[in-house]
Amino acid sequence: MERRRRRHKQVCLVLPNDAKSTFMQYQSSNRHRNHQGIVREHLSLPGNYRKLRIDAPGLAQSAQAGQFIHVLTRHNSTTAPLLRRAFSIMSAQQGEIELLYRVVGRGTVMMSEWNVEQRVDLLGPLGQPFPRPDRPVILIGGGVGVPPMLMLAAQTRHESPDLPITALIGARTAREVLGKMELEKLGATVHIATDDGSVGIKGFVTSIFQKLLNNENLRGSIYACGPLGMLRGVAGICAEHGQRALLSLEENMPCGIGVCNGCALPVISDAGAYHQYSRICVEGPGLWSDQIDWEKLQS
Repeated sequence: MERRRRRHKQVCLVLPNDAKSTFMQYQSSNRHRNHQGIVREHLSLPGNYRKLRIDAPGLAQSAQAGQFIHVLTRHNSTTAPLLRRAFSIMSAQQGEIELLYRVVGRGTVMMSEWNVEQRVDLLGPLGQPFPRPDRPVILIGGGVGVPPMLMLAAQTRHESPDLPITALIGARTAREVLGKMELEKLGATVHIATDDGSVGIKGFVTSIFQKLLNNENLRGSIYACGPLGMLRGVAGICAEHGQRALLSLEENMPCGIGVCNGCALPVISDAGAYHQYSRICVEGPGLWSDQIDWEKLQS
């Protein structure tokens, strides 16, 4: 998933260390996280989506489900766009990683022009990996929120072959449904919701989630990634059933390493590293649904 760039009210945070110290600590301990990748495949998909397969052995070897990379989308001869773009890792195997993104802005437009064999600048893997599931797995993905769910499904199937996986996918139309075949190949039970009803049920993917918990009284390891409205709905349904979900959040991540605080979100009490705020790029991108201060986030 591309981490969406959204406007937030400015938040004044008191840093536990000054920004320069934080950045120097990052530099000294994470030099190996900068990689020069080579584009091996670049496919166009329906709905203005693109899939990238990039040769990056060091990154692929260390990446885990739930982490993301920071991509330098511009050409070396230019300075715009200045900031990197953050994308969830869809797969990491055999020395290669796969990304799925949607062409929606200047950075992704430049990425869409990348050619096979082109060298690209990648920073990662960044963020915290998803905690390993210990109960039947429920994956909920909407749009470009599907890629991290795919990687988690593959990782779970490899590590826990007998653990049941149920995947719920939301999309605007049948043409834009992502990951169905890949999930089915991993033995997952897949349910689909589309806005226009062209495949699966007509409506929101959260409706399927609600019915699943109502009808089966299922207690599972729940993970979700997608638009904020979808994640808010998942959190509400979990609260009704006395459960919690790990929500992978789509946020503006200007630096990706915890210095700029551009991705800070409000959390309950003092759960975050900055007391009532957590930086999505460092403490996340996954936060527990009952950890987020939804009331403050709405305002």
